[in-house]
Amino acid sequence: MTITAGRAGVGLICAVAAVGLLAGCSNASPQGEKPPKPTVSKVPGVTSIPHLTDTADLALPVDAYMPTGRDLLQTTDAMTTLEQRCVSRYGLKYTPTEARLPNFSKNSRRYGVPESLQVAREFGFHMTQNDPRSLPKHLGTPPSQEVRTVLTASSPQGPLTSYHGISLPKGGCVAEADRALTGGDEKQRAGHSPVAEEIRAHSFEYSQLDPRVIAAQTAWKKCMSAQGYTNYKKTFDASGDERWNVSTATSQEIAVAVADWQCAKQVNLVGVWSAVESAYQNAEIEKHAEELQQARDGLRQQSKRVATVLAGGKLSGS
Repeated sequence: MTITAGRAGVGLICAVAAVGLLAGCSNASPQGEKPPKPTVSKVPGVTSIPHLTDTADLALPVDAYMPTGRDLLQTTDAMTTLEQRCVSRYGLKYTPTEARLPNFSKNSRRYGVPESLQVAREFGFHMTQNDPRSLPKHLGTPPSQEVRTVLTASSPQGPLTSYHGISLPKGGCVAEADRALTGGDEKQRAGHSPVAEEIRAHSFEYSQLDPRVIAAQTAWKKCMSAQGYTNYKKTFDASGDERWNVSTATSQEIAVAVADWQCAKQVNLVGVWSAVESAYQNAEIEKHAEELQQARDGLRQQSKRVATVLAGGKLSGS
């Protein structure tokens, strides 16, 4: 697994490493502006609320329209291969830094709670493998300026159309690889399903504003306060405590993580939250059914191109 440079590569890594939170990097607003909070015109009903504690295998409706973690890893590897082939045309060598990503599923930390009591007892709020806090600050050597120029068709002085007299593809090798995997569809990005990603992001925001989730968070806060943890208003306050920004979990972190999981179980926070968020997602899936189906078909075609590249084959436009 390798990190690829540029728009598509960075987006893929963010998609894998977001841990189900809203802070995805591909949807950032220009000039650092915060996107407007969504408004809920109609609160969907929930027919049943399951009792859930562990979240390692938690699935939400829109997941069916998004690439799996395995898909993302393979797409990233295919992107790297195409970028390396492109860079070699200019007499350069590109060896991306190896990425050691945390071991988690898409929704395992979506609501801030450790995915199981066992994980909380052993790792606190840290990931079970390759937690970013445990990794060296600098992994490997970044690409040279020459390689960055060819990858992005740009320099510190601005965009470029050629390198040492040889024409560069529009947007550089990264953009060329992206176009090859998407079949040249300008509306698509390799490894992405924009409509599904938007639904996933907004459903989380909608659910946080929902009175049923607010009530569950309030009950969780009361449970935590009863155990002496009075400074946490929401689950993400506990998991995001700055004191846990160390390489390995401390005994204090583990104690809070265990209390977090136990309180979430007591008030069925995960069951309530996932049921509510699923209701918002289902409403949006019904509204955007045709677009989602087209995006899913596009991802299937991308998967075929990815398989071709990983098998050593070539694609049109690369």
